[in-house]
Amino acid sequence: MNQKITRFARPLLAAGILLLAARGASAIEVVEDQQYKLLKPAQPTEFAAPGKVEVVEVFWYACSHCFAIEPRIEAWIKKGRPAYVDFVRVPATWNEMLKTHARVFYTAELLGKLPQLHEEIFREINLKGDRMDTPEKIEAFFVSHGVSRADFQKAFASFAVESKVRRAEDLNRRYKITGTPTFVVAGKYVTEVSMAATLVGSAPGAARDPEDALFQVVNALAAKEQKAH
Repeated sequence: MNQKITRFARPLLAAGILLLAARGASAIEVVEDQQYKLLKPAQPTEFAAPGKVEVVEVFWYACSHCFAIEPRIEAWIKKGRPAYVDFVRVPATWNEMLKTHARVFYTAELLGKLPQLHEEIFREINLKGDRMDTPEKIEAFFVSHGVSRADFQKAFASFAVESKVRRAEDLNRRYKITGTPTFVVAGKYVTEVSMAATLVGSAPGAARDPEDALFQVVNALAAKEQKAH
């Protein structure tokens, strides 16, 4: 499906394509069990501000598809995301390796380094071959990016990080996550690239590629939820 990419090989037209997707979202018809499925039972949202529609990406740092789509997510955030959408990432947690990488994510967040290190963690694992699967390897990565050993160790073993990992585990269970990347809109609608890809070329204004289709579906579902309220 997706191929590994670097910051130097991102699609040059991604931002423009996603802007068109956002403008055309209301014209795109999405169908249950084709482009999305209903989450049963629906789950309460936890991250969106009042009046906003929550969009959650469940991801894994070692997932090559998550790495490949990350530039498209960033383009959507900047150019294609409706103003009424609040977007948040939640790490996948279905085994111990994933929980370790979830702890990496929340450690970077607690240290205030997530904006600088999020893509670097993807690159470290997917391009450099560092699995970041032990505390020693993870510490070495953070230290190499300017974090003191003491600050890393304090954050990595903190109650705050442990609590967030446990919350992510709970969300993964309630969202019934079995693969990544998975997108959950308003705690009700679940979609992924393979489902959204059925939109490609299906009608005038439809997506040009599966990743473009994903954001058309996300925007259409968010618009549906916004209209309902």
